Amino acid sequence: MRQSLNVLVVDDEAPAREVLCRQIERSCPYLNVIQTASNAREARAYIESLAPDIVFVDIQMPDESGLELIDGYKDRDFYVVFATTYHKYAVDALRQRAFDYLLKPIDKDELKACARRILMHFYLKRKPGVGALPPAPRRFEIVTSRKRHFVRHEDILHIEACGSYSTLYLESGRRLTISKNLKKVEGILDDPIFFRVHNSQIVHLNCIHSCNYKTHSITLTSGKEIPMAVRKREELRKRMTSLIAS
Repeated sequence: MRQSLNVLVVDDEAPAREVLCRQIERSCPYLNVIQTASNAREARAYIESLAPDIVFVDIQMPDESGLELIDGYKDRDFYVVFATTYHKYAVDALRQRAFDYLLKPIDKDELKACARRILMHFYLKRKPGVGALPPAPRRFEIVTSRKRHFVRHEDILHIEACGSYSTLYLESGRRLTISKNLKKVEGILDDPIFFRVHNSQIVHLNCIHSCNYKTHSITLTSGKEIPMAVRKREELRKRMTSLIAS
């Protein structure tokens, strides 16, 4: 199951974009702002390249309005939330099948309620194959000196740095060492279920049994204890909160 929904924020005013991004970050831990756009042209490029789950879009923008932007996506596979200063666009927003319509300045509780409704709809009402369930388990291709391995993400407990190499610890008890550093492995995984809790450790969030903030360590479901960087504590807490919410 997805751990967070990806968000694109579209607004021609930089302060408005920044305010909304901060509100989402603080109030909606299960939403992840992946990009912002200042006009419809930028937004269209990001929609095509990043495939966001949710697009928060201002209505009044120069050259091309938010309504015109969304009108170009008749069979869209993302939720639209219009954010505007004006009441008069509500009917037009409904005609565009917007999921919600928020008035600026956006109220924190209204934003949280909107996010909860989207999350419930995403997981409970969307049909399989269009986001409700992943089509297949994600796999990580590993090339060793003798063969290729295709390891399911869900089978990885944690990954440990070994200089310019990385060792994957699997649920089966096996270990696989590859000639890639931890940063490269993190980029290849590209999966929010994994989190880098320390310079030397990436952990599968579902495999965390407990966190000890006194010893700055994490105990995995396997019983193994791994270090946790102090600077990662707050972000880890948010990620775990997001996991529980979903």
